[in-house]
Amino acid sequence: MKFSDRGFGILLIFLFLLNCGDAFATLYWVTHGYALEANPIMNGWLSIGNQAFLYVKLCIVLMACCLLWKARKYRLAYILVFLITLLYLIIIALHFNIFLKVFIL
Repeated sequence: MKFSDRGFGILLIFLFLLNCGDAFATLYWVTHGYALEANPIMNGWLSIGNQAFLYVKLCIVLMACCLLWKARKYRLAYILVFLITLLYLIIIALHFNIFLKVFIL
């Protein structure tokens, strides 16, 4: 199954929005002591500062989305977008789990 360019673009925007949610949720959980950054590279940026962390995290995924958009004619681009989106959905579910433990349960 192949999406139209419009569908692929919408999926890339969704992927970027998931990344934004992950970035801001991570920043909140880490600065309030509820969690640690699991990615050692991003943890290094977080130790430099919140702005550095957000800038690098958002720029990396934005650049990846741009590259995937340029490669949209290749099947591998669709596979990567699907897998990365699935990964970010799992990460968002983990953030939601932390939210439940901190504020509800």
